[in-house]
Amino acid sequence: MVAHATLSLSLSLVLLAAPATNAFSTPSPVALRSSPNFSPSLRSARAGRMLPSMVLTPDRDMRGISAPSKKAEAHTGPKESTSKPPIGIWDLMTKYSYGQQTPDIPFPIEYDPDQPPEDFDGITTEHLQTLERDGVVHIKGVLKPHWVEYLRDITEWQIQNPHIWAVPGVVSGLYDYIQRSAWTTNEGFAKFLYYSPVASVLGQMAGCGWFPEGDARGHHEVRISTDLLMVNPNKGFKWHQDNQNGPLTSGHGGKLDALRFWVTMDDTPADYGAPVYLRKSHLNKLVGKDEVFVDLEEGDLPEYADDVVEFRPKAGDMIIWHPRSIHKVEGAPNGWGDVKRRVLGGTVAIDDALYQGKKKALFSDMGRHNLGQGDPLKSPFFPIIYPKSDPQERAARERGEIGRSFEGFGRMVGSLLSTENFVQFSSWTKVVSNAKKIQEVNEPFISDKGEKGTGSNDKP
Repeated sequence: MVAHATLSLSLSLVLLAAPATNAFSTPSPVALRSSPNFSPSLRSARAGRMLPSMVLTPDRDMRGISAPSKKAEAHTGPKESTSKPPIGIWDLMTKYSYGQQTPDIPFPIEYDPDQPPEDFDGITTEHLQTLERDGVVHIKGVLKPHWVEYLRDITEWQIQNPHIWAVPGVVSGLYDYIQRSAWTTNEGFAKFLYYSPVASVLGQMAGCGWFPEGDARGHHEVRISTDLLMVNPNKGFKWHQDNQNGPLTSGHGGKLDALRFWVTMDDTPADYGAPVYLRKSHLNKLVGKDEVFVDLEEGDLPEYADDVVEFRPKAGDMIIWHPRSIHKVEGAPNGWGDVKRRVLGGTVAIDDALYQGKKKALFSDMGRHNLGQGDPLKSPFFPIIYPKSDPQERAARERGEIGRSFEGFGRMVGSLLSTENFVQFSSWTKVVSNAKKIQEVNEPFISDKGEKGTGSNDKP
């Protein structure tokens, strides 16, 4: 695992510096070649033709969406995933895109480019109070079936037409496919964030009491800091806080300026893949801004370790949480096979956030912008999506001006020797070297989840 982490970081430093320019936007002919291993609908998508449906996993009772048999989930041994792209040298040269991508997949609604995101009227006072109190909330049924199908379709298209930015994550083996800042290169994800109900939900949930500036203004503003496409966690992530949130405080010093989110495309499998949180752990005083993995026996963390909530989101649900909330997710013990757990997650900046990129290596902040420490975070590199997107920011992304650059790469490399990054990467090393100890410390808390209110946050 140490070798994987080292290789992943090395590839990050080399591959992620490649600028996203329109010069690379045309997919390779090899990448679009039909294969007998793909379904007819997926071959059509790869060839740029109309895509009817590529639903591969169970769903709540959605009309017109099929589900596989129960046998698909009953793995008796390791089973090769269908969602992991190849990573050989020839594959990197011929099958991966290095620039802008425009999937030829029909958008699920008719829209005016200047319209606001689709409204969602399911947010309740209980949702807002739960997020403020517990630091995490599960919101059911955010996406209707046509939005779920669209998000699945562009995700499958992305897997079959992988971007070079995904290589470090795929090499690490942590996920079958994982790509940061997919909205910058894939038009399908950008439009989803501009116009789906997700932005409306985030804008409403900012009214939980954590963001007084927007409350006083009468509305909240939401900007994309970073997104993360995650398909099938293999090794899982033990107890941790998220720290690749972009150039934000994320609740560490200064005002809170961010929310974390998940949008799920599949029903959670029965026995694995569920996200697990420690309620109220965002209030802990131990975990610093640069740490990732944690030991639940340290500091004040035992105060939160018994209050465990496990969510089992279905396709179209969202989870929203405080960036400091401690949580974990388990991978599939016997491989994913044909079953999928696809999630679009990320961090959004709320209201009057300020740029906080000093001294920290941020893989989501490698663009060619001129923002300095403490500047207002108002830029096409961090576009507004609520109350509605901005036409000039959308146009900058369409021109291929938004994304990783050599200037941003240099800025990130220049920060690697800072104390903050030493703490961050030592956190990973500590977990790798003490994996057995951490598991022994943490697992007893999960074994008791059935007796300690598991899922009571699922009421809203």
